[in-house]
Amino acid sequence: MMQILKKPTFYIIAAAVIIMAVIIVGLIRNPPDDSAWLTETEIIDTLGAHDLALEIDGIKNPSDYAIGGIKPGIFKLKESDGTLYIYVFDNLNERYNQYNHWESDSSGEVEFDGWVNVYQSKNASIFLEEPFPDANDYIETSKQATIISDAVFLYLNDGKTIVYHGESEHWRGTYTLKYYNNPIEDANGKLHMDNYGWDASQLAYRGDDPEDVVNISYKYDRAGGGGEGTGANLNGDGVVNLGGSGSNGAASTPPQEVTFTVIWNGQEENFVLQP
Repeated sequence: MMQILKKPTFYIIAAAVIIMAVIIVGLIRNPPDDSAWLTETEIIDTLGAHDLALEIDGIKNPSDYAIGGIKPGIFKLKESDGTLYIYVFDNLNERYNQYNHWESDSSGEVEFDGWVNVYQSKNASIFLEEPFPDANDYIETSKQATIISDAVFLYLNDGKTIVYHGESEHWRGTYTLKYYNNPIEDANGKLHMDNYGWDASQLAYRGDDPEDVVNISYKYDRAGGGGEGTGANLNGDGVVNLGGSGSNGAASTPPQEVTFTVIWNGQEENFVLQP
C-alpha cells in the first residue's frame, strides 16, 4: 500500500495553524464514535456551509496525486483559482505517516503546481493549491488560505478560542489560546487524542510618554507552559506583540489564568490575566 514518493516542487506556507501533524500511537480503525471520523462528503458539506463552495475538477486525474495509495477528491473553489485535494485516510497513523513520507521523500511522482497549504483534521489531510501569486495577488492568496484554515479549525476540528485579559497600573495584557482536543476510541476501547494548541500574547502600554519605553522584558506563566523575552519595543500604537507558538498536545487542559511580569525603564509590574 505504501508507494515511494518524490518531494514536490512547491512552497509550503506555515500560517497560524497551519501544518498540524499529530503523532498517535496505535492504529485506529472503525472508531465507535462515528462523529469523530471524517468522510469526504462531510468535509465538502462543511466547507460549503461556510462560504467555501466547491465543484469537482474534471480535468486532473486523482491517480496522479495518490499518497500511499490514497487517491484524493479534487475540487475547484468556485470563488477563486484555488484547488482542494481531500485525502481521507483509514486511520490517524496512516495520515501522519503518509503525509510525512510524502513531504520528505525525493524519489516518487507526486507533484503539485503553485503555492500549497496543508490542513490536518482527524483522519483527513486537505491540500490547498493556488497559482504562485505576484506582489499584487499575495494578500488575496493569503486571505483565502486563512479562510480555509479557520473553517478547518472551527468546524472540522471543533476548535475553541479563549481570550484572557488583565492589567496593571501601566500595562494591559492579552493572551489568546486556540485549541482542539478530539478524543477517539479504537475498536478495543483505547482512547487516543487528536489535539493541537496555539497561543499568542500582546502587551499594551497604558502610561504616559510611550516613546520613552524601550527594551521591555517580560515573562508569563500558565499551567503547563509559559515564555519570556527581552529587548521588546512598542510600536506606534503603544503595543508590543510577543508572538505565538503551536504544537500538538499543547492545550489538553486550558489554564484558569496567566500571570505576567513586565520590566521596563527600571520599573516592574505583575498582574494576572483571566478569561
